[in-house]
Amino acid sequence: MQMLSVTSRGMLLRLPLCALTVFSLSSCATEVTLSSVSDSAVSGTWKASDGGAVNLKTDRTFTTSGIDWHAVSEETGCPQGATKGTWAFWGSDPETPDMGAALDKYKSGDTINLSFEEPLQQEGCMINLNVTKGGSSLCVSDDIEIPCSREINLTKEEAKTRP
Repeated sequence: MQMLSVTSRGMLLRLPLCALTVFSLSSCATEVTLSSVSDSAVSGTWKASDGGAVNLKTDRTFTTSGIDWHAVSEETGCPQGATKGTWAFWGSDPETPDMGAALDKYKSGDTINLSFEEPLQQEGCMINLNVTKGGSSLCVSDDIEIPCSREINLTKEEAKTRP
């Protein structure tokens, strides 16, 4: 039986400790819990703390004001100023579970894709709204794999009722 040197034994003892440290650090990362909601639950006006707003309509169109999507996204093709477009939930078909798409046929979900109409959307603009806090909040992401990647949170404006 061959004896290990002090250096080799020290290295063998440190490897599990390093692996445990790396695992512990990665598990400390904040994870966002997404909530699946219906299209009727997300329809309405959502406001950011700085006054920006996104109005998701039941006909699957939207308007925004006060949010510079060009500055929000790391992509250069996103529009500036007031915008409009269509929205859809991300989903996947049972036949192709590894392939996702934002389609009108999905009536519920936890991630909403905004497809801008004007100014004309260029390649590379992806803005998603992730549903969080049981459906009471939307956060902005410009990466489908990283929910809430941008620091903008929207809360639903309560419908005003007339007396």
